[in-house]
Amino acid sequence: MADELQKTWEERIVRAKKVKEQWAHDFKVQLGRDYFEGRQNPGYPEEEWITVNKIYSHLQAQLPVLYSMDPYFYVKVKKSNSPLTPEEMAQWQQTGQPPQKIAEMEAKSRGRQAMLNYLKVELEMKPKARLGIQDAHFAFGVGKSRRASDMEKHVHAGEPILDDNGKPLKDEKTGEGLVYPDELPVNERYELSRIDPDDMLFDEDAGPLQDSWKWVAQKIRMTKQEALDDPRYKKSAVKSIKGKKRKADEDQKKGIISSLVDKVRGEKPEDEVVDIWEIYDIKACEMLSIAEDAEEPVMKPRSLPPGIEKHPFSFLRFTLRDKSPYPIPPIYNAIDPQKEICLARSRWMTHRKRFDRKYEVVVRKLEDPDVEIAKMETGGDGTCLRVLEAGAFVPITDAPLDQQGILEIQALDNDIVEALGTPGNARGVANADSATEASILDNRLEVREGDRMSMVVDWVLDWARKLDMLVQFHIEEDEAVKIIGPQGVLWQTIKKTDYEDIEGEYEYSVNAGATRPRIPEIERAQLMAFFSQVVVPMPAILSKPQTMKKLGEMFGIEDDVMMEELRQLGLAMISGAVPMPGGQGGGPSNNPVAAIMGLAGGAGGGNVNGGGAPASMQ
Repeated sequence: MADELQKTWEERIVRAKKVKEQWAHDFKVQLGRDYFEGRQNPGYPEEEWITVNKIYSHLQAQLPVLYSMDPYFYVKVKKSNSPLTPEEMAQWQQTGQPPQKIAEMEAKSRGRQAMLNYLKVELEMKPKARLGIQDAHFAFGVGKSRRASDMEKHVHAGEPILDDNGKPLKDEKTGEGLVYPDELPVNERYELSRIDPDDMLFDEDAGPLQDSWKWVAQKIRMTKQEALDDPRYKKSAVKSIKGKKRKADEDQKKGIISSLVDKVRGEKPEDEVVDIWEIYDIKACEMLSIAEDAEEPVMKPRSLPPGIEKHPFSFLRFTLRDKSPYPIPPIYNAIDPQKEICLARSRWMTHRKRFDRKYEVVVRKLEDPDVEIAKMETGGDGTCLRVLEAGAFVPITDAPLDQQGILEIQALDNDIVEALGTPGNARGVANADSATEASILDNRLEVREGDRMSMVVDWVLDWARKLDMLVQFHIEEDEAVKIIGPQGVLWQTIKKTDYEDIEGEYEYSVNAGATRPRIPEIERAQLMAFFSQVVVPMPAILSKPQTMKKLGEMFGIEDDVMMEELRQLGLAMISGAVPMPGGQGGGPSNNPVAAIMGLAGGAGGGNVNGGGAPASMQ
């Protein structure tokens, strides 16, 4: 008889799967993936079908913008539980130096910050994050943070544990002697994983926001032998599971050769797969694991692993829906226009292939109709026909294609741009009629991209926060790591004390635009614009670090080392050690950039940018 707990959770899983299956059907999740991979032919003969994959080109244009480079994480003090005195606040404002307790917390935050920026590279966050963002266009993206380890047989398994005097140690509660475990963890490590959204499940009553979720579950598929070898699972429960044969689609993923080998040798019972649901009961703050068609849970409910709050998952969902945790996938609204584009283009191709020239023949105008018509049918280039008068052979005009077809394709292309928000300029297609129109499209694109990028940043930050919580619990010793960031390349010592509890809270952030692609031509243009529009006209602003940082971010410049060097340059200008850019008092400019700008600006250049005033105005 099945365990009551097993039965309860199996029923919940079944009901939740029906909700998800209905969502996947309504929003054509699998069809969107098929279209992205080019499988768009609804059944036409291959020679009569052409696939113009707009979904692929749009997605390839969006991915580099949303995540091209790993962001640089910042961990800063957000809140202090002990309020500051008025004297401390006044001194902070005057000197710019925070009070001792705030300074100590900020010193710890720098260690945590360095560890995050080290782990993001070590754990290969970039390919997993990009795949999660791609998943979010068809369904939703899922990232998982966890502490993992391998198990190794203990050399002293079953032997009593002795103290320094050689006496057996006893449990303080039960009084029984302590013995060494059969296995011990080795190769402990942190892991960042991308989880397939098909393997995730929310409770049937879940809403769009996390505070409405009762539980979340991840399906883990493994062979029965792997489940038996996994120390987390109860062996008697695993043995009672009836394994499943691999499905045909999984055989395709394995490849033709592997599938043929399996068919020849036959699948062994231990090679059968089992589906285990790893469930995180958010309301009860517990986790358990059940296998489908099992008699009892393979892992009874237990407290959440150390360092995990509620669950280890981070979700990326672009468009939330009312009363459902499952979003509206961005690709869904582009599926129908994509299908119609391929149909329209295929009709044009079919019409062109079926073109076959035919002629009307005026027989009375031929000298010998039977001979001359045969020459027309079989003769090659340069064939001479004997006719009595001109006009004996008249080609029949082929049925023309309606021009409405061209307009239809253009309208469908606009529909896809409207649905996915990636105009031709972003995809390398110059389809704007003017530079002004291209600029307007780019500006509107920036708004949509900025909104999606903010969601990606929030998702990555949540992923990083969960990883930081794991490190806080599991760090065992001090270490030094090398990190690369806006301040350059440096070594940072990470201390165990950095992860001690503080009387306050931390906040997590990234530098603005850090995930955007780095293109030398664009970076050079941004830098030149920053100097010509900010530094040269207003050199005194160099001495204001916060203002310079903000202006630099607006120009896409986030190099802290360069900003500090510019600040030092500004201070030197103010002190007179370095001349100001541009001619002062109407004199000649010593700055070539300012001189060029002055010549370009003419009378409007003024003295600040080296332009001076024309002689007629002096």
